[in-house]
Amino acid sequence: MNAEMLRLLWSVVVDVSLERVAGLSDDVLVGHLFHQINSRVCLSLEEQITIKSYLRTRKPLIREMLQGQAM
Repeated sequence: MNAEMLRLLWSVVVDVSLERVAGLSDDVLVGHLFHQINSRVCLSLEEQITIKSYLRTRKPLIREMLQGQAM
């Protein structure tokens, strides 16, 4: 994954509303974030797999960031 894609991914995380995703399961949260990214850029199958995997491994950090935005 290149730097541009990482910036996009984390900008989507920062832009997401905590109220919108607070009650979502981890899998649904990953799906929501992936959909937001995929709607902004056309992803190859390889990029889709990589991004989903990256989001899954960063779920605790994503949740922590979202909680921090609420404070």
